[in-house]
Amino acid sequence: MALELHIWGPAFGLPSIDPESLAALSYLGHVVPTGDWSLIASNDAALNPDQTLPALHHNGTWISGYTNIVEYLSLQNSAWSIDSALGRTQQADTLAYASYIQSRGSALVAFSLYVSPSAWADLTRPAYSALLPFPLTWTVPLKIRSAAIARTEHLGLDHLAADVDPADGSSESNRSTTAPTTSTGFLRLPLRPKVSTTMAPEQAAAIRLQSITEDFFSVLDELRGDGPYFFGRETPSSLDFLALGYLELLRVKTPHPFMDTCMRRSQAGSRLAQFLDHMHSVPVRWRADNEQLPWACPTPRGVTRTLGQFAENVIQNAPGVGEAWRQWNGEGVKSQDQKQDPTQVLMTVGSVVAALAAVGGAMLFRSLPPFGEPTQRFEAPKPQKSGLYRFGDIGAMFDNLPDFEAVPSRPSPERTDTVYRRDGVEVAVDVEEEGLGAQPPRDGNVAEVGVGVKVGDNARSL
Repeated sequence: MALELHIWGPAFGLPSIDPESLAALSYLGHVVPTGDWSLIASNDAALNPDQTLPALHHNGTWISGYTNIVEYLSLQNSAWSIDSALGRTQQADTLAYASYIQSRGSALVAFSLYVSPSAWADLTRPAYSALLPFPLTWTVPLKIRSAAIARTEHLGLDHLAADVDPADGSSESNRSTTAPTTSTGFLRLPLRPKVSTTMAPEQAAAIRLQSITEDFFSVLDELRGDGPYFFGRETPSSLDFLALGYLELLRVKTPHPFMDTCMRRSQAGSRLAQFLDHMHSVPVRWRADNEQLPWACPTPRGVTRTLGQFAENVIQNAPGVGEAWRQWNGEGVKSQDQKQDPTQVLMTVGSVVAALAAVGGAMLFRSLPPFGEPTQRFEAPKPQKSGLYRFGDIGAMFDNLPDFEAVPSRPSPERTDTVYRRDGVEVAVDVEEEGLGAQPPRDGNVAEVGVGVKVGDNARSL
């Protein structure tokens, strides 16, 4: 079975966003023939039991971490070991300097790409969002950044990651230093801004960072000596590829490229830049768009597995449960005497459920009336029922109906009424509705009235 190297995917023009992944793929590209290994940007640390990338998969065995991968390859094939030509002293120095590069170099990379607020928001977070499927883009980058910030604690630089307000992205050092009024209501005079309050987090830590970075470059340059590679050798060792991975990420152009500027301006940094150029000209040949690497397509995660990883990340960040879950899952910090106990998580979850049940029971108990005392009910007085309301709901329904007034009946067509008759005088009134005759109705009239007066035998119409 061919070797499968699982790494974090490409970013910043490099084949990987992770320094040890860069070192591992460069090492395998130098010692292992192209047809005997494949490079997979799985972006999934959960594939191997150690939850770490890079990871080498060979014959059902997972090996994670650059140092372990180099050791495994040397055991599989003596031709794949480039450290065998080193003396015992140099081999011991290789382990010591590898630990130094991983400790100090990872802290500098963490500050440059993860702790720096502008670099994280503009470069690193979008790069991980392009590598990960949804919804892991919400949890995995934050988890990686938290681990990176923890690696800078011993340098005193981790507090700079909190200078950005996640709500608006503004820096606390750049916020206004004026208050509208004092406690007594008078206008407060604006405070004069200090130099430190007008500086970006990277600039505020420039003095300390410059000292740490120059020390790191000086140690590596002294180890390299006058030769093209470390220990003054004419051929590279595993330590050269490890340094390559970290130095390449320190040269990434960030919004505040302090590391790249320090490398170009310092004498040791300039020599290390020449070292990187020499590494790319001979043992490492993936600079041209990463085309010469044996890329292979990763296995799709699937919806179920993606949602499972998302739920696991949420549990790891849950207060009270996350630390126990990480320890049980192999990701927490465990002491030498501590053993993985599967019942610890169950006990923790059970304790949380019991606490929630106790709180709910206490709230329910407080809402109940005191035992043994009569229950009192207070209701608003109801108005006395009158009218149709006395007949219940049906009466209320009919009582709400609109009132209809009786329409007076109109006289029938051609109706004659005698309104006066006395002493030979008779007055008759004829009423005829409009529209019934040949004449159309006239506006404003509802009927035509004719009055006839008859005196004796003479009749006259009005």
